[in-house]
Amino acid sequence: MKKHIIMSLVFLIGILLASQSLFAQASDKTKRQLYINAKGEVSDRGIKLGYISKEDIVYNNQGKKLGFIKNGKVYDAEGNSMGKAKKGGKYYNDGGEFVLYVKGNSEKCEILDPKGHSLGYVHKNYKLHACAAHCFFKEKNIEEDTDAILAGYMNIANALTEDNNGSAREEAINLLNDATALNETHMKKTLEELSRATDLNEQRKHFATLSRELYTIFKEIGLDGKILYWNHCPMAMEGKGANWLSLNEKINNPYMGQRKPSCGSVKETLK
Repeated sequence: MKKHIIMSLVFLIGILLASQSLFAQASDKTKRQLYINAKGEVSDRGIKLGYISKEDIVYNNQGKKLGFIKNGKVYDAEGNSMGKAKKGGKYYNDGGEFVLYVKGNSEKCEILDPKGHSLGYVHKNYKLHACAAHCFFKEKNIEEDTDAILAGYMNIANALTEDNNGSAREEAINLLNDATALNETHMKKTLEELSRATDLNEQRKHFATLSRELYTIFKEIGLDGKILYWNHCPMAMEGKGANWLSLNEKINNPYMGQRKPSCGSVKETLK
């Protein structure tokens, strides 16, 4: 049971630390060498990135909670499901895709992707936790894809504001293709679900999830001089309320569409 929990913890570390761009501390992003030691400390060539607590909670190097384990499943700090590790040293994301495995049984076991490419090393005590490397070593990080992410997100928002479900589906697919960093995060599943949905209400439900995910990430990594507005509509989702991001203060409500496009207000400014 404990082994299964630790497996899940390392899976969580990889997804969460990568999605929040904690590798920015490393000086050379092209030659990262992930190492998870016997104490559960996560580092890149000696630079500590985060750690696992005895309570099965994952923290970054500043002590911020990133996620947790419950009943063998992995969740981020907001309670969103992230995926899990399975028997045999193989690791799968929340969409069921096989992402990597571990080779060896020494102090430093090698982490390999499905094609056998080396990604880093993990202590034998944590050899079943190496899914972290999948996200630690992604080719592009969220910060580098900010412009593409925002452009695609706004296109989806505009389509929903216009009640155009076909365009919303197309823009979700375009965003996945244009902003490849999202393919290494749980947002990939959200966008895939949005692109498959044909009903506007269902699309807006997934858009609300995507909005929360992007809000959390941009709060963490910053916007490098850009400004975003975090808006709220109390009438969305059958009166439950929902939020979204925009590039200006003018309200164009993606949840109410053409019925009430100006419903809502700015709740926070992100910089």
